Amino acid sequence: MTYTHPKISIRLAPELGQNCIYFSFKDKFTLDASENATRYWSGLFDANVDVAYRFVWDCSQMTGFEPSARKEWYTAMKKHKNRISHITIISPSLLIRGAARVMMEAFGIKSKMLKTKEGLHQLV
Repeated sequence: MTYTHPKISIRLAPELGQNCIYFSFKDKFTLDASENATRYWSGLFDANVDVAYRFVWDCSQMTGFEPSARKEWYTAMKKHKNRISHITIISPSLLIRGAARVMMEAFGIKSKMLKTKEGLHQLV
């Protein structure tokens, strides 16, 4: 399972744990990228209704996001929040980590913030 868009790629990451989905964000996250990506991972959730997932959001190459893209992502997260067990956010940007933390608190999803990928494998 792999999805690729110029602004995001999504793949299963069994090396990081069972039912882990790895998201790599690039440049500015756009509404188009958010709509297509959420459709993709929501479809995975819909096809596997008894599975809970752990997310890794690698935002180390993300430069920002459009508010409309965040709103679209938020809508998909709201729909599936009970099936997301944990989210790890990787970003050197305090702004991006802060925005992600607010989202996690709004949904009550456990999260871990990392500035770099170093230590990511220790989460398994």
